[in-house]
Amino acid sequence: MFRKLWLDVILGTLFIFGLMGLFASVTAFRIFDVFDPIGEALGEMQMTDIVFSQLREDPPADERIVLVNMGDLPRRDIAVMLSIISQYNPAVIGIDSFFNFPKEDTLGDMMLAEAMAGVENLVLVTKLISNPETDIVDSVHYSWPLFSQFSEPAFASLPTDAKEQGDLKFCRSMWPQWEVNGERQVAFSVKLASYLDSAAAEDFLARGVEEELINFKGNVLDYGATEFGTVYSALDWMDVFQETFTPELIEGKIVLFCYLGEMLGDQKSLEDKFITPLNARYVGRTLPDMFGGVLHANVVSMILNRDYVDYMTHRQGLIVAVLLCLLNVLLFTIIYKRLPKWYDGITKVFQLIELGLLFTLMIVVFNKFNYKMDLTVAMVAIALAGDSLEVFHGVVKNVFTKAGRKSLFKPDKL
Repeated sequence: MFRKLWLDVILGTLFIFGLMGLFASVTAFRIFDVFDPIGEALGEMQMTDIVFSQLREDPPADERIVLVNMGDLPRRDIAVMLSIISQYNPAVIGIDSFFNFPKEDTLGDMMLAEAMAGVENLVLVTKLISNPETDIVDSVHYSWPLFSQFSEPAFASLPTDAKEQGDLKFCRSMWPQWEVNGERQVAFSVKLASYLDSAAAEDFLARGVEEELINFKGNVLDYGATEFGTVYSALDWMDVFQETFTPELIEGKIVLFCYLGEMLGDQKSLEDKFITPLNARYVGRTLPDMFGGVLHANVVSMILNRDYVDYMTHRQGLIVAVLLCLLNVLLFTIIYKRLPKWYDGITKVFQLIELGLLFTLMIVVFNKFNYKMDLTVAMVAIALAGDSLEVFHGVVKNVFTKAGRKSLFKPDKL
């Protein structure tokens, strides 16, 4: 009896995972297209978004990083800003912008090159380029050599779902490093962090994680675009020209030149702007909330604080899913055999309670321990277990037994 029970449990579990595989692979069924608007609203939401946007408390300001808004200024004005900032002895200046070709303003180009040459530690962004035919990164885009010769390169490319630069871009993660044609390329944020704490940067790279989740800390002045308060100091270009800041704000700090709108606090500009988990509207989000430079600042904070996000691998999640499914099938099988009239009601109650507990567990563990549990497969298996097991016992098992087939084609007379 015990052996037969466990055989039913194992076969029932295999049946449930077989159905999950079938549903995942079959795309011909379009009956659920009516729910597309709901799917589009929820499709980009993840459990981590709820934690970041609703549950986390405002972190303290990070005074090690200062952002400088370049706006839409020409190169000669950027040169003046670089010269002003560099005289206050920052640990490093990073520029999150490309200077691709010579401009008609030759004097402006010369001024910018001279200003870059005068910066002791300068990092200029590069871009990873993938082959459109193979989708493999095989080259790196640099700024014009006149400028790149004075700086260290580091790529600013981020993982997003956008196909075009103008598309809405969701960003939750970053690539710490990338190998291109046998040469290691390091992320912009990692390179900047290394100037303040080289050991922290090396520890981050030593984790060997191909794509790291960003442990977001906050934004610059955003007028309610995100739930967190202002965490990073930011100077507008006019503040730099007029030098309306104290030397202590810059000295020994990471200074990040980037685009933060035409003026600081500009909410209309969508250039180099991303939707992040900090978005005030974590369901149905339509407006980006964070500029690219602030994204890099968040990664720098994560590296310097060694405050990483760890996560459950897909294999670990699959193992948990199988174990939970086995336990559910065991319980539901016992209920099916001993309390058949109560089966539907009892199993539905168990499923609702389990799904609620698992979802709550994922949120609590991520919020308290920065650990992302991958329980998606487990939750789907639990959601399917009750009805699928009823089909398994009532249909599948009967199809494969002589008595079952006989009862179907020659039912007992009333």
